[in-house]
Amino acid sequence: MTLLRLARVLQRRRATHAPTRQRHVQPNRSLDADDLAANDARAADSKANRRLSLLQHGAPALAQLMMLALLVAERRWLFALMVVPGLMIPLAYLLMSAHERAARIRQKETVSAGTSPTDSGRRDNDLLDLRCPNLETLLGLDQEPLLWRCVARSWLRSSPLQAVMAMTRAGPFSIDLERQGPHALIAGTTGSGKSVLLQSWCLALALTNPPERVQFVFLDFKGGSAFACLEALPHVVGSVCDLDLNHAVRALLAIESELSRRERLVASQRSGDITGLRERPASLVIVVDEFHALSGKLPDYVNRLSHIASLGRSLGMHVIACTQNPLGQVSADMKANMNLNICLRVRDGLQSHELLGSAKAATISPELPGVAYCNDGARITALRCAVANDIEQLVRATQLAQSFRGRRGPATLFSEPLPRSVHKLRDYLGIEPTACLDAVPFALGDTGVDIAVASVPIARGNIAIIGSQSRGKTTLLRSLGERICALAHCMGGRLQVRWTGFGHDGTSLVDQATSSQGFVSCADRIAQDQNIPLMTGHGIPSPMPVNDLSDSRVEQGPHWSNTPHTVWLVDDADEWLDPLSCDPKAGELRRALHDPAVTVLFALRSTRHLRFPEHCAIRIVLPTGERAVDLMNGIPANILAMFDQETYSIAGRAVLLRDASAMPVQCVQPSSAAYPPFMLDAFRSASSQPSPPIMSLGPSWKSGSAYA
Repeated sequence: MTLLRLARVLQRRRATHAPTRQRHVQPNRSLDADDLAANDARAADSKANRRLSLLQHGAPALAQLMMLALLVAERRWLFALMVVPGLMIPLAYLLMSAHERAARIRQKETVSAGTSPTDSGRRDNDLLDLRCPNLETLLGLDQEPLLWRCVARSWLRSSPLQAVMAMTRAGPFSIDLERQGPHALIAGTTGSGKSVLLQSWCLALALTNPPERVQFVFLDFKGGSAFACLEALPHVVGSVCDLDLNHAVRALLAIESELSRRERLVASQRSGDITGLRERPASLVIVVDEFHALSGKLPDYVNRLSHIASLGRSLGMHVIACTQNPLGQVSADMKANMNLNICLRVRDGLQSHELLGSAKAATISPELPGVAYCNDGARITALRCAVANDIEQLVRATQLAQSFRGRRGPATLFSEPLPRSVHKLRDYLGIEPTACLDAVPFALGDTGVDIAVASVPIARGNIAIIGSQSRGKTTLLRSLGERICALAHCMGGRLQVRWTGFGHDGTSLVDQATSSQGFVSCADRIAQDQNIPLMTGHGIPSPMPVNDLSDSRVEQGPHWSNTPHTVWLVDDADEWLDPLSCDPKAGELRRALHDPAVTVLFALRSTRHLRFPEHCAIRIVLPTGERAVDLMNGIPANILAMFDQETYSIAGRAVLLRDASAMPVQCVQPSSAAYPPFMLDAFRSASSQPSPPIMSLGPSWKSGSAYA
């Protein structure tokens, strides 16, 4: 009776602790102090439960054994045989409990090592003998002596975004990014073969699809080593690395702009997705190596890729992100749209579980680079990535195949940032932009994605050039003056130019008004230095010199009248804009600022006396490096955020403020360091009074730069 009562008590205590035994603790989980304390309590409860279970079944077994021993000692064999069946039940339970405990211990050790009981017995047996030929053999390119002909034939077949790039036990393994994706996430530790997998995948896509079907944008945040060998592919529309973060920002902005363009294109044709368009754009594959470095260096721009991942399927834009650790580096929003996961060798089972739902990738040997598991949502496949034998030869074959087809490669999605100096615009734009009344080009502009010509109209209001001492405002004024002089020569008597410069003491050095006859030699010399084309009446750029242009052949702006127009270039106009100035020239300048027949192009050291938009409609601001001063001069905060310390040291870097927009520009250097003597000769020929002594009107030049 005592044993039965003790058994009931033990059974009630065991029922009380049953929920505690059912709790499960995940292995390799990062625990805080509360979790550690809870785990210790659960371990203590589990040990107590095991002791209670041993006592519950061991006590009856011990009692039965003692009774059996006494019966055997007294030679009562019949009663001994009756006790034996009752002894078998607790002994069997004790043996089962011991076996289950040993199994739990083995399972715990296996999970902590990152393997499952099934995988531990055959750790690398299904991978060690997995061999893969090189990429050329896998794609059948080694059967043709002229590789480019085989590439051209493969482009004729329709295989959008499907590429054979690995080998499995069943044979060649192909990935259809459009069907199995639309986006992919690749994980693997250092040395596991991530870069080789990306190279082989991109090459396989390029060798089976022409640039009209597939295009690439490479974002390499590992120093540019991963995709340097693929940049010459005709499919590549952009490639950047983390060595130039400004260039990387341009790439992300350009990708977002392309996404918006495709959205408008689909909406304009009332189509559900890009496949319903009459002329379908090429599929754009954005390949990011070391995604965790991108999220660390440009955290404000990572959400742009998340936006692409959420909308890319219907717009033909695909993201392949590669990282060393998928835990915490890739946002949940991106993972929700990445159906294709490829996991190479990783260091622990949790990273493998994140992509595969299994710890298989943690069992891959370090001696097997390129071996991976692919999870497409339907099955997990073990594969070995193919390695290209000669990447340069394959790239050259794609170039020859594109040349054989007689087609140019696709236009780049974005351009490089502004150069440090610009001597001729045609070196960056391909042609020299045309000069006319409504657009006098003077710089190379940056739209944030691409570069374009920056110009100002000379018949739509005054123009102010703002810059502190030695920032190059006088040089910029002279560069614009050269182009306006060349335009005035073609305009005949319809355009007059006046120049006013000052000395260091504020006295006037030159104040000359010129006529069209006085600009003949001036324009001819400018044409020799810069070859500035002007817009004729037929809209055809005509390089200078032009000796037979009549008034009717000149391109005239919509606001132009038959009355002569005057462009007055004024240097250092701060004192004349002072409302308290008593100089007669100050009153003349104030009247000219309000005269629609006069365009005043003036340079200022500060905006202290400038009233906008009363005094000018357009501003060209040379940044000083002082944020408060630059904001007061009109440069928006988002533009200043793009400038670093090196940008402020670049001569000729400015911001064009026009039509409620701001654009960074790199001004064109004038033809010479000081104001050209032939322009002073033109001033002398136009003036009836003796000309002042010839003096340099340009600033003091430093380090051989035209902007100081």
